[in-house]
Amino acid sequence: MDDESRQQAQEWANGITSQVLDWTWRAFDMVRVGALASVDLTQPLEQVERDLARHHFREINILWAQETSGECAFTPHHEYPEMETRSPAPAKPPAYDIAFVWNANPRIAWPIEAKVVPTPGTLADYLDDVKKFTDGIAAPLSGIGAQIAYLLTGTTDDFFDSLGIRLSLPLQTLAEFSARAHRVSSHTRKSSPNLELHHMAMFCS
Repeated sequence: MDDESRQQAQEWANGITSQVLDWTWRAFDMVRVGALASVDLTQPLEQVERDLARHHFREINILWAQETSGECAFTPHHEYPEMETRSPAPAKPPAYDIAFVWNANPRIAWPIEAKVVPTPGTLADYLDDVKKFTDGIAAPLSGIGAQIAYLLTGTTDDFFDSLGIRLSLPLQTLAEFSARAHRVSSHTRKSSPNLELHHMAMFCS
């Protein structure tokens, strides 16, 4: 991809950020009052994550359809593959739990990864996904994305305190989402656009 196309990808991603984040938060509000009660939180964490992400995506898709009538420049997808950073066959490409894909250029996605976080200090799996973003494996062209922490116990404030310590970076708040458990970190990347990573702590208990 040439420099002009990279710039267009970043501008597109920045332009839809507020909408993507708003739908993602409001969709989780719907999960909390609906499907969350049916999720067995005592299952293995990978299964809990799959169940939560599946229900979350369903609510995102409902909001997207209701508010765009299906006529929108981008489309939400579940388990969307990132082809730009795939390993040679037969390896499968990495896939985002949720992605908003630019219809005009499906190589470009606004990606979201989701992880179950059992306690505010249990961050190994969450930080593994952070590394995918900071290494340029995730969001290699757009330079922006989000991570959801489905928090099972503790408080979101404690989660962000622990995350800030582990990242050794300041976590910024956004005025637009100041009422939400939402922070942003900024990262310099060597071979990909610099990264704006949104952290969304969603309490599930």
